[in-house]
Amino acid sequence: MPELSVISRPDAKLTDEANRATLESLEVLKRIEMNTEYLKNIVDLLSVSNDHQKELNIMVQDILGIAKAPDKEEAQNRYRSVMKKIGDFSTITSSALNIVKLSSLASTVLQMVMSSK
Repeated sequence: MPELSVISRPDAKLTDEANRATLESLEVLKRIEMNTEYLKNIVDLLSVSNDHQKELNIMVQDILGIAKAPDKEEAQNRYRSVMKKIGDFSTITSSALNIVKLSSLASTVLQMVMSSK
């Protein structure tokens, strides 16, 4: 009978590092997905011509302004201001989809800022 060789087990540290790398890769993929959706929403909002295009453009600029905030507190203040404008905008537009896209976009930008600063 042939002699069986001992199969060495991976070092626990190496396994931990591999698991950590896998989790980091998944996090990067989630961010890429979030960024892709973010860009799609911007293009959708800016490319559709409607009665309130000027207001939409201003709100998209305000939403992008969240990303320019110098700190998390200011980002949250800008987010609250934008969400109020979106709420006010919802009273003059019949496009629920635009409201959802604007809200989603603002939330995405805030999440990106909060996770990076």
